[in-house]
Amino acid sequence: MGTEREGRLLLSLGWPIIVSMLVQALYNIVDSYFVSHLNTLPAEAIQRLLGDLYSADAGNVSNSALSALSLVYPLQMLMISVAVGTSVGINSLISRRLGERRIEDANRAAGNGLVLLAISAAAFTVIGLTLSNVYMQWMSTDAIVQRMGSHYMSICLSLCIGVFLSCGIERIMTAQGRTIFAMFMQLTGAIVNIALDRVFVLGFWFVPAMGVKGAAIATVIGQFASMLLAIILLFATKHEIRIGRADYKLNRQTVKEIYRVGLPSILMQAVSTVMLFGMNAVLNALGAYQDGIIPGKIKHPIIYTGAFGTYFKLQSIIFMPVFGLTNAAMSVLGYNFGARNRARFMRAFKMLLIYCCIFMTFGTILFQTCNDPISKIFSSEKQVELIEITDTMTEEERAEVKAENDEKQALAAMEKEAMESTLKRALRIISIGFVFAAAGITFNTAFGATDTSLYGAIVSLQRQLIVLLPVAALLALITKDVDGIWWAFPISEFITLVVAGLLFKRLYRKKIKPLDDLPVITD
Repeated sequence: MGTEREGRLLLSLGWPIIVSMLVQALYNIVDSYFVSHLNTLPAEAIQRLLGDLYSADAGNVSNSALSALSLVYPLQMLMISVAVGTSVGINSLISRRLGERRIEDANRAAGNGLVLLAISAAAFTVIGLTLSNVYMQWMSTDAIVQRMGSHYMSICLSLCIGVFLSCGIERIMTAQGRTIFAMFMQLTGAIVNIALDRVFVLGFWFVPAMGVKGAAIATVIGQFASMLLAIILLFATKHEIRIGRADYKLNRQTVKEIYRVGLPSILMQAVSTVMLFGMNAVLNALGAYQDGIIPGKIKHPIIYTGAFGTYFKLQSIIFMPVFGLTNAAMSVLGYNFGARNRARFMRAFKMLLIYCCIFMTFGTILFQTCNDPISKIFSSEKQVELIEITDTMTEEERAEVKAENDEKQALAAMEKEAMESTLKRALRIISIGFVFAAAGITFNTAFGATDTSLYGAIVSLQRQLIVLLPVAALLALITKDVDGIWWAFPISEFITLVVAGLLFKRLYRKKIKPLDDLPVITD
């Protein structure tokens, strides 16, 4: 942490996290991929999934499933925000205490952190068991979307202990530079989830298709697999952190130190939840308006929210290399800040900024050039139940039936094309701001490593609430087109970068530059 060349150190610590996060993001995409192909199931399987809600004109069940996942996603993001934010606070505190050679305090930070994560998981379990139906009725008026979303939310939230503990232990290992362990934890959960998605969502052999409910079950099993491996690695391998029984007893000062960094990080990431709520509300409102203009055709709210949720999971693949590097950099920057080594801190920060911008440039090129084939992966045409034409029908009856069948097929093709087109334009427009986002995320990492995560919270509020939602609503009102909403993202990223740069300049003057006046801590 204190001697190896900064660029090499960031990559050596970052690549295992990048690999694990890429696989983590991939299995989120796999959920969406399989539910987007529910239309390929036989009619009797779809009828069994929908139960009393099934009818011949129920609409595109794949689009409804994608919309359900998208509407539950804000609650998942809130849960992950608490898990990751608390874990960031644990990571930052452990890194600083190790840099200061205060090993007992680092052990206490790890033990207290795990207790805090378990308490947080219990709170979300209660939410999942009691509020799933109410939440989905609030988020959608479509009965099919409500039922699918309620099943998914109740399973994922009520069994969330796996994601909380695995996330916390992963950051405990990362704080010590053991990122390879973090990679194994993430890979285990992701591989289990991906393997089970195909089985539970679409059915396989003796296992019946369970649709969205199956996606939730596969997700939870994967999280528990990751948690079990994390516990084994934490307590059965040798490393600097050794948690004793006394370390689990909550210490007021330790909890305060964890949440000094963790709470702003939670709020910063929870802003994404509010943003998703807001964007879904704007998309639903615009879709309802367009349904009023073209009644009886496709369901625009379901198309827009489904496409947005799919985009959000796709972009996570592009952002994961950046998040992997920043997770590793949090430990490097925190260690050298604790050791009062200004020159090394700044060299690591500059290398992080360069790497992140390079990764996001590649992401922008990918979404600009490959948006069409990517969008086709997440759309499937509804299997239309056609009316049989018999020999006993008159010519007029045959003509009427043929016209009705042609209309059903045309509508199914139209729904498929609408989903593809909406997702394709979202990928192309939003990716324009990716490089701006990379630089902003780099600044936020420096804020967290220097115990000034409040700056990061300010930046996130600026990015996702103060600018993004008002601009999205305004552009939707002016343009009456979903593309206007997508343009709000690059506009927000650029303004955020300006604000983050000004805050970092202030941080450098007040906290980083004065490190030269203090003695460097060495072995």
